[in-house]
Formats: sequence, structure tokens, C-alpha cells
Amino acid sequence: MNRATRRAFDLAAAALITEFERAGPFPDQEVTPPLLAEAVRECLETCQLVDAEEQVLPLEEVDELCTYALECLTDMGLWAWQLKLDGHRIAIEDLALDMAQWVIKHGGEITVLEPVVNALARQANLTHDAAGLNALFDCACGVIAHVAPGIAESTDRDTLQQWLTLHFNCAIIATRTQQPDLMNAAYDLLETHLPAHCQAFYAEGVRESAKPVYGPHVGTMMRERLAKWTA
Repeated sequence: MNRATRRAFDLAAAALITEFERAGPFPDQEVTPPLLAEAVRECLETCQLVDAEEQVLPLEEVDELCTYALECLTDMGLWAWQLKLDGHRIAIEDLALDMAQWVIKHGGEITVLEPVVNALARQANLTHDAAGLNALFDCACGVIAHVAPGIAESTDRDTLQQWLTLHFNCAIIATRTQQPDLMNAAYDLLETHLPAHCQAFYAEGVRESAKPVYGPHVGTMMRERLAKWTA
């Protein structure tokens, strides 16, 4: 786990707990920021112990740990929104992305997408250098590869929207790198998993690629991909 991300989370959790206690009481709420923060810390300690001792956890345990941690972080993010602490919600979601990367490293499945997708999109918006975009592209592809199969087959509207947003962000990050191999990889993922949305994505891509920041090959690739879905 990234130490800076962990420190930012600890500060966010402290601020969330302070505001929760100031704004309360909330007698009908059983899942409170103090309990959630403690649960997340216990998960992080387990992750750090596994890495320090180079343990190999059964995949079922990896998945359970990931799901529990991401559910707790999602609930903390909702509390941050409710208590008008959106700035601290950023740190909470950034930790969710770190947690997803830990799960990817250990071969598990990601079953909770919202905080992960939010953090990935936010970090992409703030990243402009080539190395940073390449790292985020690898991260996005890793998340897509390790999302639980039930996500893509879900009938829940919010879940499907997060799955779509994840693919769009992956494709946008790849486009911003202007590297044909990364762009083709991201577009292939989009076409494989979400074919119904390809035409709209490429049509917008054609318009965006006309901007001076993009080389001519980007527009050419977008037009070729669009032609596949409009023929």
C-alpha cells in the first residue's frame, strides 16, 4: 500500500469522525465512520502482514478481504458526502484504488467498483505526463481484467454504469497517451465488453481528436474504428 495514500486516508478518517461526532447523534445508523475506519485499518494491517511475510492467501480469502474493505470505503465515502467533506472523500477513494491494485497483485476479484472507478477517473484528470498516463492505463486494464464476472452480467443500472465508465476512462487514458498499441488494446476491450456503446464513443473520439494536441494518427484510428460500427 502506498504510504502517502495511507496517511491521507488516516487524516480523512480523523476529519470524518470529528465531523460525525459534531453533527450527530445519528441514532438510526449502525454503520458509523468510527467503525468503518477501524474495519478498514484492520484490512490494511492484514494486507501489510501478507506482503511482509510473503504469504499466499487462498483466492477466496483475497476476495473476501477486498470486498469487505471496498464496501467499508464506499460507506465512508457516502458519509463524507453526507457530511459535506468531499475533499476527504478523495483520500478515501484513492485508498480504494490502492486496495484494488493489491487484489490484482494477489490474483483476486474486484466486486465493488464505485470508489475504484471514481479514483481512477479523478487521477486521470490530474495526470498529464506520459509515465503517469501509462501507469494509469496499466491500472485500468488490471481492474478490468480482475472485475468479478457478475459485474458485466449485472442488471443493476448503477453497476453497469460503473462498468461502462471504467472502460471509457481506460480508452480515454489510452487515447491521451497517443500510443497506437495502448489505444488498440483499450478499444478492443471496449468492443469486446460493451459493443453497444462503441459507436457513440468513437464518434465523440473523432470530434476530440481534431484538437491540435492530438497527432493525425489519433483521428485516423478513431475514424477507422467508427467505420466498423457505422457500416
